[in-house]
Amino acid sequence: MKPLHFIFFALWSMAFLCIQSCKKDCCNDPSNPDCKNYDPCYGKEPANASFHFYRDLSNEYGKYHYKTDTIEMYEGGSMTGVIFKVEDKNVDSCWWTVGQDTRVFTQKEFYLTFNLWNSPIPVKLIVDKHNAKNCNPDKPIRDTSTKILTLMPLGSSNIYGRYFGYLDGNKDDTATVQVLLEKLQSENIPVLRSSKLLGNINDESGRRNIWTGWNEFAISGYDLGTRPYFEGHAKLQGNELEIKFKYAGIDYPNGTFKNRTFNGIRQ
Repeated sequence: MKPLHFIFFALWSMAFLCIQSCKKDCCNDPSNPDCKNYDPCYGKEPANASFHFYRDLSNEYGKYHYKTDTIEMYEGGSMTGVIFKVEDKNVDSCWWTVGQDTRVFTQKEFYLTFNLWNSPIPVKLIVDKHNAKNCNPDKPIRDTSTKILTLMPLGSSNIYGRYFGYLDGNKDDTATVQVLLEKLQSENIPVLRSSKLLGNINDESGRRNIWTGWNEFAISGYDLGTRPYFEGHAKLQGNELEIKFKYAGIDYPNGTFKNRTFNGIRQ
C-alpha cells in the first residue's frame, strides 16, 4: 500500500505545482498580481476631471440614464432632475460648482433639479487623484473641467412628428406612432399616440406620457394593470425612431406582457 500512497502523493504534488505555475504562465491580466504580465500601474491614469450630465429615464421597462448636454423640459414652474457623474470613479476628491448655486458638491455622482429659466448653467469640476502619482510622476494630481448644461423648452428637439414603421422586425406588421404636445389643464405635455397599439388616438386613454431627454425619451405605461399597457425607451437617430417597450394588448391575459420593438421613419 505504501508505494501506492507514494505514487498518489507524487502525482498530486506534480498537479499542484503545474497549477501554481500556470497561474503566472496561463493568465493574461495586467491587473492580477498572480499573472506574469502584472502591471502595478495598470488602470492608474492621471487625474481627469471629465464628467457628463444625465437625464434619468428609468421606468418599469428598465433603468436608463441618458447622457446629454441639452435637456428638453416642461415650461412654467415644473422642475427637471439632472444627474452629474465624474467619468473616473477612482479620483480621490471632487469639488463641483453649478451655475449660481453657492454650494460646493463633493460627491462623484449627485442629482439636482432645475427650472427652465436657470439655463444656461455653467458647471465646473475640480478633481484630485493622489493614488496615481507614483505611476504618472510628470502629471499633476489635479485637473479641472467645465461644461455648459442647456435646458430648452418643450418642442425644441426633433422627436415630435409622425412615424410609420413596423413591429418586431416584421415589415408586414406595420404601425404608426405620433409624438406630439397636448394641452393638459393649462400646460403642454409631451405624449405618444398609436391607434394600433393604444387604441383611439382622440381619447385620453389612447395616449401615454413621455419623459424627454433630447433625442431620447421614456414612455410611461401607467399602472401595470392598464390595458393596453405600453412602457419603454425611445431613441431618434436622424429621421429613424426606435422604441423598445413592454407591451400588453387589450386581449392579453392578466399578468402577461411581451417585449416589443418599433422601428419607424418620420413622415
